[in-house]
Amino acid sequence: MNIKTAGGFGVNLLLAGIFCSIILIPTSASSQSVACNVSPSSDWNATEDPSEYLSVEVPGSIEVFGGRDSGLKPLDKDISTEWSDGAWDSFPGIRVENESATTVALVLEPGYRYTFCIDFSTTGDVYLLTDSNLDMYTVDFYCDEDGWELICDARGLDSVPVEYRDMFTWVPFRDAHAYESVSYQEFSVAIDSSGSAWSFAGFGSSEGQVLHLVLDGWDNSREGDHPASGNMSVEVLIDVEERFTLPKTAAYVLIGALPLSCIIIPLIIHWKYHSSALGTRDGEDLVEVPFLKDAP
Repeated sequence: MNIKTAGGFGVNLLLAGIFCSIILIPTSASSQSVACNVSPSSDWNATEDPSEYLSVEVPGSIEVFGGRDSGLKPLDKDISTEWSDGAWDSFPGIRVENESATTVALVLEPGYRYTFCIDFSTTGDVYLLTDSNLDMYTVDFYCDEDGWELICDARGLDSVPVEYRDMFTWVPFRDAHAYESVSYQEFSVAIDSSGSAWSFAGFGSSEGQVLHLVLDGWDNSREGDHPASGNMSVEVLIDVEERFTLPKTAAYVLIGALPLSCIIIPLIIHWKYHSSALGTRDGEDLVEVPFLKDAP
């Protein structure tokens, strides 16, 4: 066997070993205990009111807990909806009625990473929506009632280009946070800014953004959603942790550094070259170069 053949055999053997090790790695029995590190007992003191941090309601109609009209505080600590002591004595828990939905309004703040763990008693859908998309979702929710026919006709989107469909229907936050036909789901999200057009380069507001965790138990207009599956109780855990973020100006500095260096570095080299030509070394005398007419 020559060296080239032996080398090829060794590479194939290494790749086979890697694939076998990946296949044989045992999967964890349950991910619920890993992603959300939330204590089962409440660490909220008696002076803190949970209704100031979250609002639970049926889309567009029934308010279950809290109230968005008074304004919500940014969420900066862990939440478990199964808590029933301390400040959470009056919290009724979260339920989704058959062919209905429940929304949880939260203010997510820049500088924090939020990990959501949602556990349905049966099977449902989970969406994270902004204010404007929640309004569209509410329209979709009531489309079967009288008086909504003209608006609901826009749900037939087959003839609408993909890039314009968000003008006619609701889309999940960042087009990614839609989790359908699940009994348990984990996902994380972080807010970099409030999304204001003026919050750039370190200027303007960086306040939190109101987002809505939608727990869906009806057959909505999305093709991949789960149909109604009866009344459900839902446990929601939110793990809140601080994260390191670079200042907004860092991106502009990094982007502008390359073109500026193409201008500044040649100028520095040019200046150093000419300054060295004008100077003299220590201990050396200047020697005048004679003109041609003075030469003997």
